[in-house]
Amino acid sequence: MKIRKITIIIGCFVTLFGIKGCRETSGRYNITVNRNITACGVKDPVNKTAWLSEFCKKHTTTDFTGISIAISVYTNTDENHYVISYSNSELIDYSYEEVYNCTGDKLFFKAIEGPAPAGWNEFFAGNKFVATIWELKKE
Repeated sequence: MKIRKITIIIGCFVTLFGIKGCRETSGRYNITVNRNITACGVKDPVNKTAWLSEFCKKHTTTDFTGISIAISVYTNTDENHYVISYSNSELIDYSYEEVYNCTGDKLFFKAIEGPAPAGWNEFFAGNKFVATIWELKKE
């Protein structure tokens, strides 16, 4: 009888430590929002531009392990663009970037591998980085 109680107690401890270990490996994320930037004629575009706001809400609850996402503003003399960067080096080393116009139309996409799409290099040569306006990173 005593051996059975000890076995049950040990089983409970193993289960409790196993569950706690799973929670710790899932990780927590920090979200940084820069509300002081005006882009595409909108101050605080993360919260006041519908498609950006929806993107951020959707990706705030990400279940991916180790993923980082950043939205940056780029500008030339005439207009602004948003560059969304994704990266994950925890599970598999990958990254890609997407360039959007003010209305949320995707203009370019480039992954870590493969050639740059037509116009990619010209875009970054003719636009300058302004600021990162939203970022999700693992703590």
